[in-house]
Amino acid sequence: MSSELLAVLRQTILSAKPRRPRPLAAPLQLEHGWLLPYLLTIEGRLWGRWDHWHHTMLAGRFIQPLPVLDWESHPAARRMLEASLNSITTHGSWQGWGSWQVFDYFLDWLLFGLGHRGQPRLPDERAEFAGASARLYQEFNLETLLAWPHDYLGDILAENRHGQQLGFYPTPMPVARMMAAMTLGREDAHCKSVCDPCVGTGRLLLAASNHSYRLYGCDLNPTVLKATLVNGWLYAPWLVRPFPFLDPLLVNPAASAGVSESLIAQARPEQLQLTEHDPDTQALFEPLKKRRVRRNRLVANATTGPSEAGLSLDPPH
Repeated sequence: MSSELLAVLRQTILSAKPRRPRPLAAPLQLEHGWLLPYLLTIEGRLWGRWDHWHHTMLAGRFIQPLPVLDWESHPAARRMLEASLNSITTHGSWQGWGSWQVFDYFLDWLLFGLGHRGQPRLPDERAEFAGASARLYQEFNLETLLAWPHDYLGDILAENRHGQQLGFYPTPMPVARMMAAMTLGREDAHCKSVCDPCVGTGRLLLAASNHSYRLYGCDLNPTVLKATLVNGWLYAPWLVRPFPFLDPLLVNPAASAGVSESLIAQARPEQLQLTEHDPDTQALFEPLKKRRVRRNRLVANATTGPSEAGLSLDPPH
C-alpha cells in the first residue's frame, strides 16, 4: 500500500467541491466493464489486491503475503453514495416507498460498469429514473470508496426502510474483523474455506478476505447478493473471481447446484433448511449462490449433502 498516495487522495477528496450533474452535450454511451480499468488502476496504486490476484492467477499458486485492507468508514464516502442514489430518481430523493428499486438500479449499474458477467446490459430506466445513468456517471466517485474501504452498502440498507422490513441488521465491522482474526488470524489460513450461508452484503467475508482466499456465500435475497458482489469487486477480488487452481468447483457454473447444497449441508443454518438452490437466477450471481424457498416444503429435510452430491470444497492436492 502506498500510504503517501492514500493520504494525498483522501485530502483531495475532502477538499473537492460537491459535484452537480448537468445535461450532457451528447448521449452517454457506456460499455460493459467501462469502470473496471479505473478500478484496476486506482486500487492497484492504493492497496494492490487486484495486482496480487493477477500475479497469483499467472503463477497458478499463492504469492505471499496476502495484501491486507484497513477497514475504515468515512462520512465522505457515505455522502457520495447518498448523492449518487438521489441522482437516480427525478424526484430528488431516493428514500420513499420505492427506495429498494433505486437501490437495486444502483447495484445493477455498478455491476454493469465493473464488468460483472451476470449484468451484461445497463439496467432499464423507469420513467422516474429517466437520465439516471448520465447523472450517476457524473455523481459517482470510485476513488472515495477505495480511499476508505468499508461495507457502506450494508450500512445504507440496514438504515433504510426496505432493509429494516427484511430484518437486515449486519454485524458491525469491528466485530466482523474480530471474528475473522480470532478464527483465522493465528495461523496461515489462506487455504481455509470461509462460508457465510446468510451472506447479506458480505461483511464477514470482507473481513475474512484479510486472511483467506477461499470465500463462499449464499443468500435468499437478490439485492444483498448484488451488494456483496459490488463489495467483492471493490475490495476482495478472490470473492468474485475465485482461483481455479484452488476452487475449481466454485468457478464452474455447472457445479453451482452441488456447491450450493453442500454449503447448506455443511453449515446447516436452521433458517435455510426450507430453501433450495435457485437455478432460474443463479447465473446473475456467480460465484455466490442464490437460494430460494423450497417449492415443495415436504422435502425440506432431504437436503443433498456433500457426499451425496459427490462434491468436496477442499482444494485439489
